[in-house]
Amino acid sequence: MKRILSALLAGALAAAVLVCPALADDPAPWLQVSGRSVSLQDVPERCSGIQLTLTLNKEAPSSFSFNRAVSSGDAHAVCTAAGKELTLYVTSKGLLSQNGSVSLGSLADAGFTVQSVSGLKLIGMDSAGFGSGGTVTYDNVEVKSGASQGGSSSGGSWGGGSSGGGVARYPVGTAAGSGGSLQISSTHAAQGETVTVTATPDAGWLLSSLTVTGSGGQGVSAASLGGGKWSFTMPGCAVTVSAAFSPAQGSLPFNDVGQDDWFREAVAYVYGAGLMNGTDPGRFGPEDTTTRGMIVTILHRYEGAPGAGASSFRDVAPDAYYAVPVAWAAGNGVVNGVEPGLFGPEQLITREQMAAILYRYAQHKGMDVSRKADLSAYADAGQVSAYAGDAMAWAVGTGLITGVDSRTLQPGGSATRAQVATILMRFCKLA
Repeated sequence: MKRILSALLAGALAAAVLVCPALADDPAPWLQVSGRSVSLQDVPERCSGIQLTLTLNKEAPSSFSFNRAVSSGDAHAVCTAAGKELTLYVTSKGLLSQNGSVSLGSLADAGFTVQSVSGLKLIGMDSAGFGSGGTVTYDNVEVKSGASQGGSSSGGSWGGGSSGGGVARYPVGTAAGSGGSLQISSTHAAQGETVTVTATPDAGWLLSSLTVTGSGGQGVSAASLGGGKWSFTMPGCAVTVSAAFSPAQGSLPFNDVGQDDWFREAVAYVYGAGLMNGTDPGRFGPEDTTTRGMIVTILHRYEGAPGAGASSFRDVAPDAYYAVPVAWAAGNGVVNGVEPGLFGPEQLITREQMAAILYRYAQHKGMDVSRKADLSAYADAGQVSAYAGDAMAWAVGTGLITGVDSRTLQPGGSATRAQVATILMRFCKLA
């Protein structure tokens, strides 16, 4: 039973992958020992889970006496021993840290010396200051001897080994679209370390794009090393490496997308990235129009389909396919309603609405939106709605949207699926 519980606790500690950047500036946690008592100090206030491994001077004892605060009620604790290593697992539905300290308990047997502490992993609760379900790991955790905040017990001689302050290592996650896979050199890395990524397309597919994004939405520069390999310097937060793959020429499953069609490359790109599928078996529908609900759903997929609460719009049914995407987009300032309380998910999206949504999404992603074109060169520039002026100028200036011809923008015109695919491809490459 103990093995099963320890495995469950270890799995819970490993499940979360996002890290709040604020932790990068916090003091590194350290272990304090007094007699047989063990406590962890400088623990973030929103901590709800701990895993760490003690390396002792001789074969580890078979048990660890956890304090009631970390082993009863909503908290659960387990220890496992292997040779000289003793690993402690603690999880709780509530907070473990009391003024930055967690009194873990005491070693059941005396006469041991702590040589080092490794593999410290902390989980935070859903709250500002630690991150939603976040984890952070530390190497070379410092060990100090002396009276602990959790009290001391007599007996046993403990030595304090130290290898300097802790080094935070942040998770590196991957998100590969259909048509290929990603391999990373490390699942956790410290700030300043170089991480290598290998993108491997499946047979008949090509790598379309590779991006690295920090947990706060900021872009991280990645350099191509050739041969499908990339590298980037780890920031002080968790990152996600995303790759999009597109079918090679002749591999599209759509009968209405020809080899020489102007939109073929864009359709291959969005299909390979999992952003757009066919409307029917064997049919992409390049000339079909696109609704507001469809566009938001596509962006939601591009973002990685994050969860969201209920939508506040009266015309968005809770069970609609676009309900979560609309709630996510509205909650992050990416979309507004067509009028108070109404989103208009089934309305055909116009070119200027498309520009406005992408403009807000780019701002949400922290992209540079300063480049803007002079729209006065277009005869129908006066038809651009006031709310979409900056967005259209940015979309035209960056080449996301071009005029229907050299003189007209048609800001109120609807966007076909072929046009949407092209705009999305340009946006992804711009990002």
